[in-house]
Amino acid sequence: MRIRLSLRAWVAAVLALGLTGTPVTGAAAATALPGRSATLIAYARDGYLPRLLPGSVSPTSRQVTVPRTDPLAHDASGVRLFTWQGALYDHPVVQADWGLDNLNAYQVTGDRFFLDRAIAQARRNLDRKVESRGAWWYSYPFDLPRCTGLVLQAPWYSAMAQGELLSLFVRLHEVTGDATWRTAADRTFLSLTLGPQLGVPWVSWTDTDGYLWLEEYPDSPGVRGERVLNGMIYAFYGVYDYWRITRDSRAVSLMDGTATTVRRYVPATLRVPQWASRYSVGCARSYPSYHQVHTQQMLALHQLTHAGVFAAYADVLRADYPYPPIDGIVWFGPGSHVAYQFDAAGRVVAQKSINLIRFSTATADQRVRVTGRGVHYRMANGVFAGMFVAEDAQHRWLAGKFVEHTYAPTRLLTVEPGTYTGYAYDSRWQVVGSKTVTFPRASGAFLRASAWVNGRLSYQVTAGTYLGYWLPAAPGLVLGDAPPLA
Repeated sequence: MRIRLSLRAWVAAVLALGLTGTPVTGAAAATALPGRSATLIAYARDGYLPRLLPGSVSPTSRQVTVPRTDPLAHDASGVRLFTWQGALYDHPVVQADWGLDNLNAYQVTGDRFFLDRAIAQARRNLDRKVESRGAWWYSYPFDLPRCTGLVLQAPWYSAMAQGELLSLFVRLHEVTGDATWRTAADRTFLSLTLGPQLGVPWVSWTDTDGYLWLEEYPDSPGVRGERVLNGMIYAFYGVYDYWRITRDSRAVSLMDGTATTVRRYVPATLRVPQWASRYSVGCARSYPSYHQVHTQQMLALHQLTHAGVFAAYADVLRADYPYPPIDGIVWFGPGSHVAYQFDAAGRVVAQKSINLIRFSTATADQRVRVTGRGVHYRMANGVFAGMFVAEDAQHRWLAGKFVEHTYAPTRLLTVEPGTYTGYAYDSRWQVVGSKTVTFPRASGAFLRASAWVNGRLSYQVTAGTYLGYWLPAAPGLVLGDAPPLA
């Protein structure tokens, strides 16, 4: 479930904002803030409740391994470092992420080397911690300018760092039984429950509309933040992990408040119809790489809360801007086909047409939305190599199953009166069977997955008439948990 940008992708995003700073070692005093209450102001809650994953595992768990030799910057203790302008920095999210990767590798392989390296990441942050209001905080030792015009001045703090380290501490306690990590988890969780207060670190706040934010980039001169979507959801995972081992009601409140904020802001503010979603409320730029993170995080929230609204948001985001990289075969039917080259604004700068008397195929390496022109395939070979052709399930289509979403729990598909045809496919996604059924009255089916299959959005049901078939989307097929969108 754990979906992350690579460190290089994170650095690329930071480069766009012009990170500056000087190396800082050890813990430093907190930045002063205007006087505010030590407790969070009451925030909106829809009533979302956390649900255990199968096996009561962490949302940060993955069945993966990592290299024994770290390919990125690290010190003699094996602690991963962040490189900027020739200097090395401690970076709590980078270290938490690397710690979780190594912990996953240990649980897959049983190799103590990976556990020791995970512990090294955690200990580095305990050694650097700042203690304030009974909580433990983990600072960034470099200045970070944001597109809002704010410069976060070192040392600064982040709910994303607090949450990811919370996950690492919880899971180390589960694996080792060492009380050190339970204490670290308790103190770190406390940090997420505290509101802004004069002269001390803070990462959680309630906005003027009454919504809770676990803030990746708090505004130290004032009580506000950039309101970053992905960072808040990573913090949610940490709170969820703490709830798994404690059943603490404060964790339930924070998760409910966070999920409520997501429900409110994704459709109305962060979504960009027919394009990649915005990075944050304060920084309204669209980043396609973060759009994929947002999409997968919506699926994760569905799994962690069983609230269908988040699966619906995932589907909407997928349709707005599909994940571009592919490696597949496009089928061209008999008839005329036109390919285009576009500039950055989606204007046609070149085109080429062909007329086919029989079916033909070519390879595509992207399935991407072109500004103002719908979804296109970028062709990698053949007469249209390097050009784009529009997706059209009747005339040209990408063979196979792409951008699949699996739903746990399943979702209910309402089948309105009418006639519908489902299709069965072989391993090459050639049609090997079909089933057509007429429904005289409304019925229902539970969905396990949806995907684009041979160029059409299709649904995979778990039982009943269409078991073993993919059912192409049609006007009479309605997902009951799909909310209205702004």
